[in-house]
Amino acid sequence: MLGDAYYGNWNTNAAAAALLQEQRIPPIVPPLDQQQDTISIDDDEILRPESDSDESPGAPLHCGGRIEAFARSGFSPLAEDTVHHSTIKKCFLDGLGQARAAGVRVTAVHRNSLSVPNAKARFFSFRVHEKAVAERRGGHSNARYAWYGGSRDEIRQILNFGFSRCSGGGGLTHGVGLHLSAISFPTDCLESATADQDGTKHLLLCRVLLGKVEAVPAGSSQSAPSSVEYDAGVDDLTKPRRYVVWSSFMNSHIFPAFVVSFKDTANVHGSNRGAPVSSSMRPRSPWMSFPSLMSVLSGMLDPRIMSMVSKSFADFQRHRITREQMIRRTRQLVGDDLLSSVIKTHQKELTRGLARRA
Repeated sequence: MLGDAYYGNWNTNAAAAALLQEQRIPPIVPPLDQQQDTISIDDDEILRPESDSDESPGAPLHCGGRIEAFARSGFSPLAEDTVHHSTIKKCFLDGLGQARAAGVRVTAVHRNSLSVPNAKARFFSFRVHEKAVAERRGGHSNARYAWYGGSRDEIRQILNFGFSRCSGGGGLTHGVGLHLSAISFPTDCLESATADQDGTKHLLLCRVLLGKVEAVPAGSSQSAPSSVEYDAGVDDLTKPRRYVVWSSFMNSHIFPAFVVSFKDTANVHGSNRGAPVSSSMRPRSPWMSFPSLMSVLSGMLDPRIMSMVSKSFADFQRHRITREQMIRRTRQLVGDDLLSSVIKTHQKELTRGLARRA
């Protein structure tokens, strides 16, 4: 039966419909069969292997900086006027937000065309596991689209050989697993997308089998489901933006479906580094230096979380991440309420000290 579904007459718009459903955007092109459930085992498909209606025979393979390597891995470039290209581009840019998206230009979208034997084998395996997860979880595999950022070479390795290590997630660890960002939050993995020599970056858009999920707190050392009742982890049960796929499942429960290539001019690392700080740039609200903040937090935070805060600061000092990224990581790890309290307390003590000296 699974074989029939693999080679059968699939709805080629199912991927677009599923993406739009997750984004709650009115469909650009309605599903061919309005009665089909876009998350069912047989009909929630990424693409029909035999269909090449969304591929552009004349699409350049060199757009976005030597990404012809994706074509050699069985990924075909999509023409800009196709449903899948426009849908995925919209999901990506909408997830960035209007202000952030203004500095981003999508240069190419590649689709897994299953044109190489390894890709077909991985897809067949993914479908088998999708059916198994659904059978364990009352008929619902809880499949979702999710982003993964990496360098061009890393993504090419994943396409050719699968995931080989637990990484991703932009520096905030919710367990020891493979971290992916929910479809609405591509910003969370942008910093993991290393630019090529020409400045092009790449994100993988994957189909992920979540099954029954459990909350995994930041800083957790968990590396497997806490019990047989669960399949994957999330950072928040009510509104997850980070999915955690354990290492034992990362090559069976994740299927790379698309590669989005883009130029990002809004976040050039080091573009303002070394520039003098003008009076208009100085903070006007309560503030404290980062070393002072770390000194205070070291006596308040769990050692594992404090270690990640320290690593973030070290990455900033080594020019591996921007100041904005460092601050965002710190806020995620520590929490705004605690940070605000510490900074305001520090400012009050500083003010009292200045008053005594006067």
